[in-house]
Amino acid sequence: MDTNTNQSSQYNYNYTGPAAQNPQPVNPQPVNPQMGTVVHMQPIIRGNAEHFKKYGLLSVVFGLIYGFCLYNNPSSITYPIFMVCALVILKLIRARDGLSLITDCNGKRALGIFYVVSLMLLSVHRCLTTSPALNFLERCAIFLLFFSYIIFLYTDTTGFDIGEWLLSIVCTVIKPLEHINIPFLDYGAYRKSAVPGESSEKKKTVRAVLLGLAIAIPLLIIILPLLASADAVFENMLDGLFKDIDIPEYIFNATMMLLTAIVGFFGAYNVITSMVRQEIKIKIKGEGKTNPVIAITFTSIIGLVYILFCAIQLLYLFGGKMALPEGYTYAEYAHEGFYQLLAVCVLNIVMVSVCQAFFKNSKVLKALLTIIAACTYIMIASSAYRMIMYIRVYHLTFLRLFVLWFLAILCFWLSFLIISMYARKFPVFKACMVAITLGFIAFIYSSPDYQIAKYDLQATANKIDEYTSVAEYIEDNLSFDAVPAIKDDAEVLDMFGRYHDDEYSNKDFKGFRRFNFSYYRAQKILGE
Repeated sequence: MDTNTNQSSQYNYNYTGPAAQNPQPVNPQPVNPQMGTVVHMQPIIRGNAEHFKKYGLLSVVFGLIYGFCLYNNPSSITYPIFMVCALVILKLIRARDGLSLITDCNGKRALGIFYVVSLMLLSVHRCLTTSPALNFLERCAIFLLFFSYIIFLYTDTTGFDIGEWLLSIVCTVIKPLEHINIPFLDYGAYRKSAVPGESSEKKKTVRAVLLGLAIAIPLLIIILPLLASADAVFENMLDGLFKDIDIPEYIFNATMMLLTAIVGFFGAYNVITSMVRQEIKIKIKGEGKTNPVIAITFTSIIGLVYILFCAIQLLYLFGGKMALPEGYTYAEYAHEGFYQLLAVCVLNIVMVSVCQAFFKNSKVLKALLTIIAACTYIMIASSAYRMIMYIRVYHLTFLRLFVLWFLAILCFWLSFLIISMYARKFPVFKACMVAITLGFIAFIYSSPDYQIAKYDLQATANKIDEYTSVAEYIEDNLSFDAVPAIKDDAEVLDMFGRYHDDEYSNKDFKGFRRFNFSYYRAQKILGE
């Protein structure tokens, strides 16, 4: 009798779940010798019940907290609350695998402590600023730092360079999308592996809780209005919670918040299970193998050009001996060349990194790269000097302040690259990550909008770029963070208050869930 081989897709020969770990003896089946041997095959059990048991409920809790705290709410007091909850949940997840919240695969703890403290400081600042620019930058920083932290916890990063770290972050974000249905498969496996009596008891408990919620909601609809009419303080509290929500909008927001929570659940569960399965495997390329003569050739030519350019900067720009073209001021000349120099500085850092990574170790190449790095320092100084000259004439803006900060960061990055040329095992990425994070935290906590407003009000000239006055620039470009700096200037304060006295400017900071300390402080000053 022929065997139907099409049936084989219904069976799993590589199952490694609980049943595979504790195989049960199978009684041999009586067979007819003329029909061949009957093979007892185990049906497929897709998914991992153990994973859902460990991480399922915690991922649901994470999703709910994520939806409530962060939906349509980028800069409020709920952000640090969310981060505390996220770290607590991550600690519980790690504890279920016998692991620590701050210890990596090699037992090192210092960087783990740095990650936790930095994430908390960045999250706390979310409710201390209303600046749209900082809002974007801080969210990007938290995203990158958090995923870098996850990689630190679950992956052996020994020998990783900058490229391998960045690739691992991209893979950690994208890889779980390949298994978007994993929570369903794991839940199905969990249901099948559950003890019948235990499962039935849990179902009864869940049904009882849902029934209790169904009873509580209509009762609250009756009770809350009665209590509000009975006590003015309680009524004011309810008004504070729901004053910016009408019923149709509330239903829409509740629906979107639920969808955000679902996204949070899938993100948390898929990322954690992906890391536990060790799906992120980054190959360390090791020492470069390309002929260094190639790099020596182009870096020597570029180095000669840089030496000539840097000599001009030292003699003329810094020395003030340059005869400018007719109609040019020093400020205009400085601004014209700044962004080109900034691009060259970034290109040089990338070039030095690539040469170190892909070319064989060579003393000549190392010397040339050191010369290029030294020239890059002069270019960075020239860029900063040009920007400072321009600021003296045309005042300070957020972009100009941020660029000066970025130039300082480039100095640190370049110094770490130079160290790594002579100490091959120096962890460039970790050093850069720590320096950039600390520098960024210092930058945001210095309150850039406040510093910009304070500087511009003290400037002698009254025109900023296309704006006819400092007051016009402040009211149009700076956030509520700037209000303490302008509180002594009644005219500018009045203009700022009238410009921002509309529902669009204030809606993002009304109510408990959107409470922001910077907005609260500004409203107190504007209301005086």
